Formats: sequence, structure tokens, C-alpha cells
Amino acid sequence: MVELNNISIIYGDRPVLDKVTLSIKEGDKVGVIGKNGCGKSTLLKILSGIQHPDQGSFSLPTDTTIGFLHQDIKINLSPLVRDACKNGLTALKSVEKKLNDIKDKAGTEGVLSEVDGLKLAELEEQYRLLGGYSQDADAEKILKGLGFEEESINKTVGELSGGWRMRVELAKILLARPSLILLDEPNNHLDMESIIWLENWLQEYDGTALIVSHDAEFLENAANSILEIESGNAFYFKGKLSKFKEAKKIRAENQMRTFLNQQREVADRQRTIERFRAKATKAKMAKSMEKQLDKMALVDKPEEDTTAINFRFQPPPRSGATVIKAQNLSKSYGELEVLKNVNFEIARGEKISLVGKNGEGKTTFVRMILGEIERDSGSVDFGHNVHIGYFAQNQDKLLDGNLTLLEYMERDCPNELRPKLRGILGGFLFSNEDVEKKIKVLSGGERSRLAMAKMLLKPFNLLVFDEPTNHLDIPSKEVLKQTIAQFEGSVIIVSHDREFLRGLSERTLEFSNKSMKEYLGDIDYFLNKKGIDHIRDFEKKEKKPSHTDDSADENLSDEKTPSVDDFQLRKKLNRTISYCERNIEKLEKQIEKIEVEMADPNFYSKKGSVETAQKHSDLKKKLRAENQKWDKAVEEMDKLESQ
Repeated sequence: MVELNNISIIYGDRPVLDKVTLSIKEGDKVGVIGKNGCGKSTLLKILSGIQHPDQGSFSLPTDTTIGFLHQDIKINLSPLVRDACKNGLTALKSVEKKLNDIKDKAGTEGVLSEVDGLKLAELEEQYRLLGGYSQDADAEKILKGLGFEEESINKTVGELSGGWRMRVELAKILLARPSLILLDEPNNHLDMESIIWLENWLQEYDGTALIVSHDAEFLENAANSILEIESGNAFYFKGKLSKFKEAKKIRAENQMRTFLNQQREVADRQRTIERFRAKATKAKMAKSMEKQLDKMALVDKPEEDTTAINFRFQPPPRSGATVIKAQNLSKSYGELEVLKNVNFEIARGEKISLVGKNGEGKTTFVRMILGEIERDSGSVDFGHNVHIGYFAQNQDKLLDGNLTLLEYMERDCPNELRPKLRGILGGFLFSNEDVEKKIKVLSGGERSRLAMAKMLLKPFNLLVFDEPTNHLDIPSKEVLKQTIAQFEGSVIIVSHDREFLRGLSERTLEFSNKSMKEYLGDIDYFLNKKGIDHIRDFEKKEKKPSHTDDSADENLSDEKTPSVDDFQLRKKLNRTISYCERNIEKLEKQIEKIEVEMADPNFYSKKGSVETAQKHSDLKKKLRAENQKWDKAVEEMDKLESQ
């Protein structure tokens, strides 16, 4: 059992953890949630012994072994992946050394004493119980569960990228099976199939685990308890995340109801006291009632945490109509061919999402078009006046930890914006005291917010985001999504987060088998075309789409084939109907907005009126097409219902 007693951590005059007291039962899988910077990672560091609390104490069973995956772990790059994974088996290594010592002694002396013989038998039994004879097979099973191929298992850790190195560290912890596992945002280093595998592993693990994550679906599947840290306090709930959210809502409603009822009661008593005080015969009673009121334990008004990041990118300078045009891009790493003859083009104001399993070349593609890595062949041409803002997948790791937040923002900052830097940082929830902090003390989410704040200092017309939601809490994700949606320039987004991508892009590009395939819609349209409901299903395994032609959805009445039963077809039609309805609503709003502009008598004398009128015509065509698609789907559904 994990026991925390009045644990406090104070940064400056701000308590991050404020007299936290709780008990975690042995075997619990605890999802630790809360906003960035609330103290989640700090709590894990305290339990691991890396950090000591300013006040309070905690206790663990004396035989507790701990495995801690955190963001700043130091990784030994020299061993092979297979050997690095087994390096966490410290108890087994100790037994193995003792075994070898006795065997070496017997080999030197040519005889084994009775005492050594008994000791050898005892050690061999310990070795067996600790999994010594199956350690290679167990290590390989875990590494493959986390996505390693046979070839990668036999490489050195130093040959791997940062994300894969962290997977080795995770594998080392899982193989050792300590009694307490502390995982700080493990999802950031895993693809969907590995995340699902880890969920299943944690469900079967018989030890205790505390898991910091902003992935609601992962926590729903992996955790059986929730620990929310908010405003320095910790709230422990025994149950799934979905049940916790329901309970939290009910608790907040009950607290507010209790507060309001007491406020009404206090007001009624005060009115009675004032009325009695005015009468000499009841003045004594009024004084007695006033004393009783003073002794009443007042219920505090429930505080709703409404703090959220608030920012807007600078208005984009006008670029050429075509922002980037890439032709026949290819890239290999040694004998590994990642991309072959990929073509790509993005227009001014267009938003595009890139999806695909890890290792299919999304980040490689982004870094090639940005010139960060050399391409083996092909060309990349930029349009007129293109200015690029880039948020890298490991952006939080690229910051100089010895700088303060203000010093980091001041580097390469235009002079006219220097007086506004504190205000910009404030929009990302960094207070006046925070701006003097060293970057190295920030959490992963805070570093990500800081890197985004830096992107506000210059006007860009092409924003490129590679996994921008890693480390960000849910409110911050929502604000980032709204801000990108309102940005008038071009955007390229690499992400595994369906909720974040939903409705954010006009095109979705799938990376698979060294190539790129285009879908003319957002993530929901893409999944609809793939015939699946969840991005998890797409990333977990390949599924053949029910059609090979992107235009097939125009001919829905022909979709039913002997291999698709009525139930499957009904599901597909329902998805199409829902998608069309969302598109129709979106198009109608866009058309209405333009028609208000066109109603101005001076509209055609304004600059850009011809382009606006053409856009209006194009949107009307799209609306007609969506309505026709909806009609066909509804008609087909009616046929199924009537059968």
C-alpha cells in the first residue's frame, strides 16, 4: 500500500501539492489526471525518491521495487536492445553472478563441497523462480509487443531514435515487473497498436501502477482508479475514468446546491435578526440568533477552474496561391526504404492532416519538405513569400533548460514585441513569477506551451505541427484546435488524436507502404472511407477498404456486394449520412457568410470580389453534391428498412 501524509511541494509562494493525504491499495492501477503543471509528474518523482517533499511524508512497504518511466531519463546507448531490456533484472543478475561464482570455484578446485552444492541448488531454484531460463523469450515478447521488429532488437540502443529508446526503457521496466510502476505519459512514445498492447499488459499486471496520461481512452482501459490533482489538492476515486467524470459532475452540482441552500438560509436568518432587532421586546432574541449564525460552519462556494490558455497566431502575410509543391520525393535510411516517389501540394489557406502508423514516414516527409533532412530524390518548391512556423514532435526536448522562460522568449524576438512578452506568456498560463523560472523545471506540457508561445512572435503563413497534442491537457488541446481552425494561413498537422483532427482539415493524407494516398475530407471522412469507426482500428492493423476508388461513395446504391451483409451496409450508410449532414451544415454556414458579404451594394467594386463570387459558386456546387450523396444514402437505407 502507498501512503501519503500531508505531502506539500511549494514553488515560490505557490503550493503545487498542498497537504495531500491518501492511500493507494496494492494492485490498483491509478490514472493520474489534471492540468499541465498541476503536480502530476512531481507526485511520481516523490514516490520514486527522485524528489523530496517540502512537508509531509510517505511510506511504501519495505520490499517495494519501483520502475519509473519519466521524461528526463538517462539512457545507456551502448548495449544491444535485447540486453538493455534485460538490464533491469537486478535481482536475477545478482543470483546469476552468485551461481557463476560457485561454478567457477568448482571448476578451479575440481570438486564441489557439500555446502556449495546445497547453495548451488538453492540459487538455481531462485534463478528459475525469477525467470532466468525464460528471460530471453520474455524480453523478446515484451519488445515485440511494444512494436520492435527482430532486426531492431539486435541493434544497439544508440542506433534508435529518441522515441524508440524510451520504448526500450519501458520494456526494461515491464520485464522486471516491479511491485510499483510509475509511468509519466507513456503514450507519447507509442503507436496505437503498442498502446493497446500496454493496456492489456497493465490489466494483467498484479502490482500497483500510477499512470500520468492525457489519453482518456487509454486511461479508461488501463486504470481502475483515478487520482485528480487540482489546485494543490488530490481527489481519489475508485472506478473508471468515465464513472469518475459522472461522479465529479454530480458532486459539483450537489456542492453548489448545498452552498445555495445555505446562502438562502443565512439570508432568511439575517432578515429575521434585522426584523427582531428593531423591536425592543425581541432584541435579546435577535442577539442570540446572531451568535448562532456566527457559529454556523459556512460551506465554501465550489470553485470552477476556468483557467485555460488563450492565444491567436499573428495574421499570416499573403503567400502565393501554391504554398509548397513537392514531386517524386524518396527517402531511405540504409537499406530501409521509407518513402518512394511521393507527390504533394498545398494551397494558400488549406489545412491538411497526415495520418498513418508510426514508422510509415510522416515525420520524415515533414522534415524533408522543410529541408531538415536531405531527400534521396525529388524536388520541393515553395511559393511566393512563404514563411514557416514549425512545431516538432520533440519540441519540448529542444529547449535550452538553463534559460528562463523570459530569456527564451527574448531570443530572436522582434523589438516591437518585447514589451508584450509577459502578456504573451500569461496567455499560456505563465504568471509573472513563472517567467523567471528555468525551463528545466517545467513539466512536459508546460514546455510544449512555451514552444507554442514562441510561435506567436513572428507572422507565419504556413504552420507545421508534428504531434502537437503530446503532453497537452484536454483544455489546452481544445484551445489549440480552435486557434488552428481560425488561422487563415495554411496548416499541416501530423497527429494520432482523432478528436483533435475532427473537422480541422479539408484533406487527409494517409502514409502507408512507402506511399501517400489522398482523401478529400477530414479524419471522420477518412475513417468512413476505410470502413472503420475508430482511428485505433486503422492504426492497429491494416483493413482493406470496401472500395479502392475515392469516387465510390458517389454510387452508394451499388455498394452492396455478396461480401457485405445488411448490418455492415447499414452501419456504412449511417456513417455516410452523418458525415453528409455535418458537411451540409458546414457548407450552408460558409455560403450564408459569403451571401451576407455579397448583399453589400458595393460588393463588386471591392478588391477580391471576383474570387469571393467564384468561391460562392464552388461552395454551392459542393452543397448540391453533398445533398445528392445524402439523398442516395437515405434512399438506400429506406430500401434496407423495408426488406
